[in-house]
Amino acid sequence: MSIPIVKILVATYNGEKYIEEQIASILNQRDVNIDIVVSDDNSKDRTVDILHEKYPQISIVKNDPGNGSAAKNFLKMVSELNCNENFDFVAFSDQDDIWLADKMKAAIDSLVRGDADLYCSNLTKWNLSTNTFSNLKKDFPQKKFDYLFEGGSAGCTYVFTKKFALELKDFVSKIEFADWHGFSHDWLVYFFARSRKFKVVIDGNSYIHYRLHDNNVHGHLNKLSFSTFKEKSIQVLKGYYQRHANYNIQYLQPDSEDFKIYSKFLGTYFQRNSVIWKYNTSLMRDNKKFLIFAVLNLLKLK
Repeated sequence: MSIPIVKILVATYNGEKYIEEQIASILNQRDVNIDIVVSDDNSKDRTVDILHEKYPQISIVKNDPGNGSAAKNFLKMVSELNCNENFDFVAFSDQDDIWLADKMKAAIDSLVRGDADLYCSNLTKWNLSTNTFSNLKKDFPQKKFDYLFEGGSAGCTYVFTKKFALELKDFVSKIEFADWHGFSHDWLVYFFARSRKFKVVIDGNSYIHYRLHDNNVHGHLNKLSFSTFKEKSIQVLKGYYQRHANYNIQYLQPDSEDFKIYSKFLGTYFQRNSVIWKYNTSLMRDNKKFLIFAVLNLLKLK
């Protein structure tokens, strides 16, 4: 078997502090050929200069004006993929993590072994303030309707086949996501995969050191703290799940069961909570997460 080619989509914005280390860890991947594409969202620091100086072989697209978020930047890259190019797999990469050398090989082996289309995994949280490491578990057993209310893992763990990339590109190209508030690309990709019956594997191993620092977009929300719980609770009470349900429902068949779940969830207070308790743990993989979600929706009066 020939050595697989992986196209790595890297979204950057003001990432000068960590980008050189991240790119080095990507280029250090074993038993794969790497093709890196960077989409920079109009950085105001030296991110692009560092890339030009250190890695002149890397293709860089500069967005001016920027897309406004890493999530939208990633989907822009997906929509612009040239699937006539020679590659076998696609992966997302943040600008500020460190990849272990077997990350791509492990993902590809899992995809091939499981005859799957989308791979994601657990992560190792790297708290820079204390320089400590801990596991961020994502590999709870998949549930029938989990894609309606959560993603598979952090998008930086996602690897997918070229066939999946082609269909995802077609899907993304038809979406107007400019006004999506709090948009989550990792959730949308998982939603697309599961709702279209693609097979997803979630690896219990971790091959990424996921930096938690004050400047990353969502990483701080993975810290185990009261402030994190408070912020996530506020998001739920302010309609985080309703907004995403409103976006996603338009891409489901009206006669499908998942469409009906969303319809009731978007209905009255009693409809929303009745459908949550009816389907209960089939809506989320982690039972503790589901319980918090259910209680918060009882407290949410609108």
